Amino acid sequence: MLKRLSLLLLLVVSVACEPFDLAKKNFPVCTKPFAGIGYTSDRLDVTFFLENPQGDFNAVGWDPGDGKGKNRVGTRVTYNYDKAGTYTITLVLVNSCDDTFTTTKKITVSN
Repeated sequence: MLKRLSLLLLLVVSVACEPFDLAKKNFPVCTKPFAGIGYTSDRLDVTFFLENPQGDFNAVGWDPGDGKGKNRVGTRVTYNYDKAGTYTITLVLVNSCDDTFTTTKKITVSN
């Protein structure tokens, strides 16, 4: 009796579910992102850009390091500092595979 019940349960489970086929699934294929921080400055106005970008990335985020300008996005961003000083710039790159690359660079801004 237990054998029949096990066989019946196996039959019900195999008929009730569609088999999973990985070949039908589309998974993103990505190369990990990488870039340096490039910048040009004209007194308190600084333009940040990607230097030697490599890999795949869908999102580019910048933090100019003054506590006010977080969440700037784009491959090239211009920012105006309120005062001269030394700031730590943070760059974050993210691709569609959720690979994240983060780097920082110290810059000095003068007026």
